[in-house]
Amino acid sequence: MKHKVLITISVIAVSFAIIFTLHYSPEPNLSVQQSAIESNKNIPVIDMKPIQTLSTGKNVLPITDKSNSTTQEQLDKPEQQVLTAEVFSDEFVSTENGKEFVSKKALDDVFKNDTSLLLQRMSDIEYSEVAQIRKDKLNEFIINELKDVTILQQDLECAGKVCAIELTYTQSSNQASIDTLSSFSKNYSFQQFTETESGDKKLKALYIATDNPSGLSLSDS
Repeated sequence: MKHKVLITISVIAVSFAIIFTLHYSPEPNLSVQQSAIESNKNIPVIDMKPIQTLSTGKNVLPITDKSNSTTQEQLDKPEQQVLTAEVFSDEFVSTENGKEFVSKKALDDVFKNDTSLLLQRMSDIEYSEVAQIRKDKLNEFIINELKDVTILQQDLECAGKVCAIELTYTQSSNQASIDTLSSFSKNYSFQQFTETESGDKKLKALYIATDNPSGLSLSDS
């Protein structure tokens, strides 16, 4: 009898514990879950593009063919046109009614500015046989006729009908030989002599080809 009573009491106790657990178990922590959901909203979504797959089955980055690509900078950059020898010559000498005129303005620009600027511009001008022949003659004349001149520095260039030279030489050099330099060919001759800080002499000259050197006329243009 006592055993039946104990069993009955145990069953009642277990049932009571189950009922208590079902009714009073704590609710899940919704605030923590909600916080986790809210934090996920701040993570940026990255749109992943498909990766090109080779026959080997390995993933590689997409391949872009740049062989024919052209940048906007290249499109915007104008093409540099090579100045012809004829156009360059026309900047210095023009013909009107069969008479030649040398531009005074062009001469002023040459002798007021650094000679290296003119020589660089002339070196970029389109090749002409006339200019090359004149350049060879001028170099040959310097070698053969200025033997009594000690040249310290020599820069010269010819383009079209025009030859330009800058020559630095010692004070002891024969000036009479320097004065014959323009006779390497038939030219309109324009020369400027100065002295360097070290006391040496410098010739800056422009020689323009012509068939009639004595018929020089200047124009203001």
